[in-house]
Amino acid sequence: MIDSLLAQIPTKLFSVDEVLANYIYVFYASFLVAFVCTPMMRAIALHFGIIDRPDLVRKLHSTPVAYLGGIAVFVGWLCGLGVSQYLVLHRGVPGWPTNHPFIPFSIVMGGLIIILLGLWDDVMGLRPWMKITGQVCAALFLLQEGIGARSTEPLLLPLGLRLAQFLNPGTSQTFVPDWLVSASSSVMVVCLVVGCCNASNLMDGLDGLCGGVTAIIAAGFLLVATHLAMVGGGLNTNWDALRVILALALLGAVLGFIPYNFNPASIFMGDTGSMFLGFVCAVMIILMAREQSKWFLSAMVMFALPILDTSLAFARRWVNGRPLFSADRQHIHHQLMARGFTVKQTVLISYVLAIFFGLLGTSMLFMRTRYSVALYLVIFGSLIVAAYKMGMIHERVESGEATTLGDQAAAAFTPEIQPGTVMDIQPERLPAMREEQNAVAGTIEQASLSV
Repeated sequence: MIDSLLAQIPTKLFSVDEVLANYIYVFYASFLVAFVCTPMMRAIALHFGIIDRPDLVRKLHSTPVAYLGGIAVFVGWLCGLGVSQYLVLHRGVPGWPTNHPFIPFSIVMGGLIIILLGLWDDVMGLRPWMKITGQVCAALFLLQEGIGARSTEPLLLPLGLRLAQFLNPGTSQTFVPDWLVSASSSVMVVCLVVGCCNASNLMDGLDGLCGGVTAIIAAGFLLVATHLAMVGGGLNTNWDALRVILALALLGAVLGFIPYNFNPASIFMGDTGSMFLGFVCAVMIILMAREQSKWFLSAMVMFALPILDTSLAFARRWVNGRPLFSADRQHIHHQLMARGFTVKQTVLISYVLAIFFGLLGTSMLFMRTRYSVALYLVIFGSLIVAAYKMGMIHERVESGEATTLGDQAAAAFTPEIQPGTVMDIQPERLPAMREEQNAVAGTIEQASLSV
């Protein structure tokens, strides 16, 4: 039966138009729904008081801004997936169960878990361990339905063959225990989901930053997915279609939200949106990993900016003896602003960096895997050394007596911080600061909402 189906699979290469023409309606739906829902979510957030108040320390906006933008992104993404169920696969083979794309329920369920988790955090607040627990549950849903259950196999099999040839020259057989593939794949899926969710969340620090960078990453994923669909010829072509559909839905939903989120933002996506974007990116990387290790490396390079920012943050906190999940103002975008760039300039520089990594990941599609790995190591090694030399890891603590801010000082407040430094505030002054900041934030909030 399998041989007869394989014999019927077309061997021709598909063009970009032949692949995307069937699925472009997913982008239409996700973009339009997110674009329409975003102002609706803003009105709901303002009505129920779900807003982000400035704290005059880490949050750089001067007036309260509505949350719930992440809900609009999720609804747009979900509608895009719904539209895909009425489309036809770009490659049909007689005898296949269906000619329509199939979206695994675990992907939708995992996204819903992340959305509820982020919404709870935006409204009530959550401890870091509770966030991680929810993210692990979302990853387990994926594994339960087989998403990424053998994602390390394309990497382990060649390594097993090299090891077998080293121990027994001339052999062409490789033996990799099935339990090793399953265990390593499970660990990889959990690490990707938790890592990507938190990486996107940590990057959501400026107006339009996380959404714009994710849109660029989604465009890169779409390019890789389209390339795989053009040259792929596997028995189950639904995997090719699934990658393209997820990339189109993510790209459309984010682009529908960005016009409202770019500086000056009228709505934030909050942890609801940032963690969800990270989850979808993790799913895309997992789906790439099931094909070849080269596709996995390419996707990881495209997601390199959030990974780099998070890696530097954890390394900085570990080196300086602070909790790994403690907040600071030493992320890449903070470092750029400390060097004199405005919010818009910092966001645009981040876009350029994301485009660079996207082009670099795309170039890896046309290299042999061994050369891709070498390029991957050189680039990331150079970035880590550059970050170390720029003072992004070691902090120079400046201690001083904290003072409260009056109304005029708060209105003219602009954070000043030197690259590679943190402010150590004496704890006995914190209660007075909090009372003054709450009073200032309440005054600003009332004035903003009355307008």
